[in-house]
Amino acid sequence: MQTLEKQTLPQDKEEVANHFTDLKSPRKAISDKYYKANLGLALLYTFLSFGFYAVTIAFLYYTFVNKLYYLYPLAWLVGGTGVTSLFVLGHDCAHQAFFKNNRWNDFLGHIALSFSFYPYHAWKFSHNAHHKHTNLLHTSTNDVYYDNAWIPLTVKQYKALKKFKPVRAFLYRVSRFFPPLGALVHNFLTHYFLSKFNAAQRKKVYFSYCILALICSSTMAGLYYLTGSIFAILHFFILPGLFFSFWMSTYTYQHHTSTEIKFLPEDKWNPYLGQIQGTYNCLSPKWLSFLHLNIDIHAPHHLSTAIPCYHLRGAYEDLKKSVHAGDILEGKLSFTYYFKQILSCHVWDDKRETYVRFRDI
Repeated sequence: MQTLEKQTLPQDKEEVANHFTDLKSPRKAISDKYYKANLGLALLYTFLSFGFYAVTIAFLYYTFVNKLYYLYPLAWLVGGTGVTSLFVLGHDCAHQAFFKNNRWNDFLGHIALSFSFYPYHAWKFSHNAHHKHTNLLHTSTNDVYYDNAWIPLTVKQYKALKKFKPVRAFLYRVSRFFPPLGALVHNFLTHYFLSKFNAAQRKKVYFSYCILALICSSTMAGLYYLTGSIFAILHFFILPGLFFSFWMSTYTYQHHTSTEIKFLPEDKWNPYLGQIQGTYNCLSPKWLSFLHLNIDIHAPHHLSTAIPCYHLRGAYEDLKKSVHAGDILEGKLSFTYYFKQILSCHVWDDKRETYVRFRDI
């Protein structure tokens, strides 16, 4: 795969960044119709997402009843691929973009995110903060601010963590080499502690904990009742949810992590640098993009979370026709490129504004 390919601009990147600091211009470049929820498309995408998940469950069932042990890992990965589709659905609901009615967004969002074990409102609060502070190294606000975009530790932070909290430093190091573990640990460490949220948020977060517990316990009880097997709970529900972390980390890591993407301090950061120049379209094969509801088209989503997943491609085409087209970072999904970044993007040197490897510290 080629590195982040860009069209030629009439200005270089630094001049563009100096000219545009907010998102007014790129937002105006996108047709108004793409900012509006469409009930017909929402229902179609809901059917697509749950239908695809049902197909993956059928494959899991086929391997289970025929005891095809050698196919189990593949079945769990396929199941995780289906869970990813549901996750993208829940993600849009959390942005209140999928339906016009927010009650329907919250209802469907709680169900869709439960298969990946995300408490809906906890995810909603932390992820919205990610959009507010994309590729910002630090924030002085009291916002819920979690590492949803693989925000790297600075050299100074990593050295201090290694000295005073070596276990956490070790986990950080492992997650940089094995992103699926990072995505999994991140979910449980940052969304499952009520103390992480402010007083105004805790009631809703607690409600999501209850709904998640109800759905998970009911699903597991139902699986055991139908099969009489504890392993069935792992096979059909838990392991696909864990394998989902492979896709979760693959997308989110590449959306904001590259040797050509910068993380900036508050005095240098602005919305245009974070949302446009700090976001990468990891273009998947069309069939995979279709099944995962256009999650690979990421720049328009960071331009405005009001654009639902079923409008992302249209918004993307509008954006590519604008003056901002050459400032969109993108490339085809390639695991060769992915692994190249994993070997390079470890710790952030905030003085040189570049990544450095662990071995070079």
